[in-house]
Amino acid sequence: MKSIRKVLLCGMLPFVLAAGAAHAQGIGRSGTYTMPPNWGMMMDKLTPEQRSQAIDIQEKMMKMDMEHQQASAQMEMKYAQSMMQLQTELLDLFKGH
Repeated sequence: MKSIRKVLLCGMLPFVLAAGAAHAQGIGRSGTYTMPPNWGMMMDKLTPEQRSQAIDIQEKMMKMDMEHQQASAQMEMKYAQSMMQLQTELLDLFKGH
């Protein structure tokens, strides 16, 4: 069991490093792009048409992020249910011995 944990931890290391690098590039911890601090001033420089395009893009990004979070939550629930079922089967197998 401990060797499985070590393997999982070693396998997770590249993902942790990649997440840290992505955060350093302006992508937030939740995977969303973080807005620069001078966002309001940048929006003021845009024409009304560009401003509406920027708002539309932001809305699409928010919608996509919400859909991703919902899909991730559903996948996590399915994973947890499957793991519980497998653990129950394993426990039942060991009860016989």
